[in-house]
Amino acid sequence: MNALLTPIRWLGGTAIRAFRLGAEVFALLYGALAVFAYVRTHGLRAVLRVATTQTLFTGVHALPLVSLAALTLGTLIITKANEYPIDVADLSAHILVENAIPMIVAFIIVGRSGTAICVELASMKLSGELDAMRSMGIPLEHMIVFPRLFAGVVSAVSLTIYGSAVSLAGGYFLAKTLSPSMPFALEALVNAIREEDLIHTLVKTSLFGGAVVLVAIREGYAVQASRREIPIAVTRSVVHGMALVFVLNSFISLFL
Repeated sequence: MNALLTPIRWLGGTAIRAFRLGAEVFALLYGALAVFAYVRTHGLRAVLRVATTQTLFTGVHALPLVSLAALTLGTLIITKANEYPIDVADLSAHILVENAIPMIVAFIIVGRSGTAICVELASMKLSGELDAMRSMGIPLEHMIVFPRLFAGVVSAVSLTIYGSAVSLAGGYFLAKTLSPSMPFALEALVNAIREEDLIHTLVKTSLFGGAVVLVAIREGYAVQASRREIPIAVTRSVVHGMALVFVLNSFISLFL
């Protein structure tokens, strides 16, 4: 009987933890948007400064890694797709722009920015900086959550557009060099991208960027008493961030 109940308990516990994670992430999102709408331009210069710094780290500094990943992935997919009797241009554009590049960008943000945000906020909490901000009447949703959320969404969208262009153009030219007999031109790849696919991709990657950042903030806030908790929080941030990206990608692909 215990052997039968063990997996049921595990599934139930996992479902409860997943629901709690989703609820807390949504609460952070609602709080950030609600407070920003309420205070509007109050402290806007400080918010923009934090958002700019976060965007620089999350977006601009990630360009070399995104370039390498997009170029490699584009070359592999276009070259391999050319070996089969299918519509190579349409399939390659669909896989790269709508699925592969958004996922790659999301994982890069998880590994680079998500971990950094988690460590930063955990350290601020343990050092008393967050409590000091609260005591001065500074809403954390306005100064901490919103600028990082904004930077995550903007960076994810920008990196996805950039990565898609690199994967299609760079991947095509490299694949053409490796396989001169490739039957289609770069124009065919570009024309294969439909407007609804592009909108779908931008919506998806916006959700990815926001979700990853909110999970990192949530895990950073969860640290309580010791710096020994920080590595655990970082691990949870990476695991939960990736899991949420997979869930969002599956949901959007199936139902939207």
